[in-house]
Amino acid sequence: MSDKTNIFASEHNESPAQVIRQTMAVSLSDDGEAVISFATNRGKGSGAQVLPVGEFREYVETLEGYSKDGIPETGEEELLSAAETVRRTIKQDDGMISFRVRSGKGAKPAKVSSGDFGEVVELLRGTVDAVEQAGQSLAPESDEE
Repeated sequence: MSDKTNIFASEHNESPAQVIRQTMAVSLSDDGEAVISFATNRGKGSGAQVLPVGEFREYVETLEGYSKDGIPETGEEELLSAAETVRRTIKQDDGMISFRVRSGKGAKPAKVSSGDFGEVVELLRGTVDAVEQAGQSLAPESDEE
């Protein structure tokens, strides 16, 4: 039996882009809607970002705008699209950028350091077409629309 405790055992050294690459997946929700899910970090207080594939392009474009133009001082939460929720909830505090894709109980923010934010947005931008194609391949054909 060891009398040692690893001081760094709970530290996560993966970049947000690495975590996204490992966790990004397109699937069908319980309602049959194609959704994209991914995490930006691991550990307690973080969770997967889950949003409809149909909202993913606008979501990424919204993040691109903040990556280029900066982040406003305050944000508010409402029940809105993923992109609009990002617009209302994005904030920067002590070098960390946080935002949500949905509101409500249990909604966890994505947290990315300001130094990694551009790389994360660039990675997400590179996945938009593949995510939309994957969503289309999963979604059942509908003649009702």
